[in-house]
Amino acid sequence: MNREDLLILQEFSRRIRSVFPEARIWAFGSRCGDETREHSDFDICVVLSKLDSQNWDIVSDIAWEIGFAHDVVISTTKYDGHEFEDGPISASPLVQTILREGVPA
Repeated sequence: MNREDLLILQEFSRRIRSVFPEARIWAFGSRCGDETREHSDFDICVVLSKLDSQNWDIVSDIAWEIGFAHDVVISTTKYDGHEFEDGPISASPLVQTILREGVPA
């Protein structure tokens, strides 16, 4: 991950944790490796203890604001903590890749 992307991830994480202190956050995808292209989106996984429609919108709004400020599209993948740890989604290839290769924030 390049320095600019790391700073964006840190800013995003600070903003998310100002609202959701328990949030677990990982960057994943092409921006975590050497595959970044000029218009690559920035994939970030956010796990909250409670993910309802209001919390979903808050995370999406923060992603949009920070992405807009840095001229990058931040694509968030959001999970409820129970679903992420114990639900069927916990065995998905995406979640396994995030845990194995993601950059924790």
